[in-house]
Amino acid sequence: MCDKSHLNNTPPAESRLAYCTLSHRWGQGQPLKLTRDLYESFQQDIPFEDLPKTFADAAQITLNLGISYLWIDSLCICQDDHDDWLAESMEMGDIYANGICNIAALEPGGCYFDGPTPAAKALYFTTRGKHYLTIKSNKPSPVGEWLRKTPLGKRGWVFQEIVLSPRTLFYGVDGISWSCIEEVADEVRSMRHVAYSEGATAYKSAFANCRTRGIGTSRKMDTGESYRIWPELVSEYTDTVLTYDSDKWLAISGLAGRYMRVSDRRIVAGLDEDRLLEELVWWSKSPAGRVMNGAPTWSWLSCRSSIGMYAAKQDEMLATMITLPDKQLAAITWHTVPSSSLSTQPKLYPIRISGHVRPFCYTAQEGPFNESFDAKFQTYSIEAEDKRIWLDVPLEDGTTVWGIPHSWMLAFDPRLTMILIVPSDFDQDFWERVGVCTVLVYNVGKWDDPRDRESFLLAFGPVKELTII
Repeated sequence: MCDKSHLNNTPPAESRLAYCTLSHRWGQGQPLKLTRDLYESFQQDIPFEDLPKTFADAAQITLNLGISYLWIDSLCICQDDHDDWLAESMEMGDIYANGICNIAALEPGGCYFDGPTPAAKALYFTTRGKHYLTIKSNKPSPVGEWLRKTPLGKRGWVFQEIVLSPRTLFYGVDGISWSCIEEVADEVRSMRHVAYSEGATAYKSAFANCRTRGIGTSRKMDTGESYRIWPELVSEYTDTVLTYDSDKWLAISGLAGRYMRVSDRRIVAGLDEDRLLEELVWWSKSPAGRVMNGAPTWSWLSCRSSIGMYAAKQDEMLATMITLPDKQLAAITWHTVPSSSLSTQPKLYPIRISGHVRPFCYTAQEGPFNESFDAKFQTYSIEAEDKRIWLDVPLEDGTTVWGIPHSWMLAFDPRLTMILIVPSDFDQDFWERVGVCTVLVYNVGKWDDPRDRESFLLAFGPVKELTII
């Protein structure tokens, strides 16, 4: 039984010590935490009886695994030292990726709960004269929607902790579950291959090869896999909840760093630099407004709501990139921006794109669908598709917005995806993204014929080079 603990100040990323990590939810009350005043005393002794039940349970689980060290955020990061907190937050990817096992406390109040064992029943059946026995569990498996519905799974910081940890033990009211880079299991169910899992647990194997302790293979992501995984990760991550909007990038920055290492790609303001133009059509699930973190409006980091993300195919592109953003964006934390600089900050991070432009008058209708973007010009017409208009910010009726055809997809009728922009309040030479929409296009002729497509675009509006901040 554990009766004594203390703070070890060796950085986990530099240590060769075997250690576990804890994923937990702070809840309403503040857990025991490290402060500057307590630093020296914590190095000498942290009385076991002073540990909250979740911490004490995790410490005992760690010892039961034969491991002597446990990393807990509130005890290993000085909570009243912003510089230490920011520096350690940027190391989260290495901390969780290099741990032996992650202990995930799904509920507040501890890792162990009194109650019956997970509900299960024996099923007997006969097929072709052979008798079989199988055990059926009524407990959901530790993947996908089940994890997202737990108090812990809703927490934004936990998403990268689960993805990057090579192994995770989930402790909750339904018992104990397990996931690693190969399999998922629980106390009753036979193991399932990780390929059948969903959500955070499904991505473990993709990042296993970039752990500094050598766990996993040396395989790099292929191009198709890297194109697919980053938009999926962003979409999953933004469905979680953060206490502070300012943590939006920090809480996934460790995962982004690992992604860049394993894919040889570069993330700039939350988007893949090589696919930045294609990824500009991320969509906001509600017009919840901006996060005041200085992020440019073309980045999902500026958006307060959950977002969906995909990358258009290169042969479907209608707009072109003239100027990429400054490479310094790859190193920005987007954590805090002094209020005095908010009026000028967006000008530092412009992109310049070229495309056909047409103004529309926005008029809100009931629900997410409106007819604001229906238009007829020459022999052509476009109609807004039902539930295919997504705004980043609320717009007043009568607001003039400009649409830029971004990409197209040929279905029964051609679908045109447009980026919606308005002149910036900061400077009329700059534009801000306010949403995206998809419209159906009629009377084009053969849309997959470049000549017919170009005739439509010329009728849609003139070509302009636009600077979006």
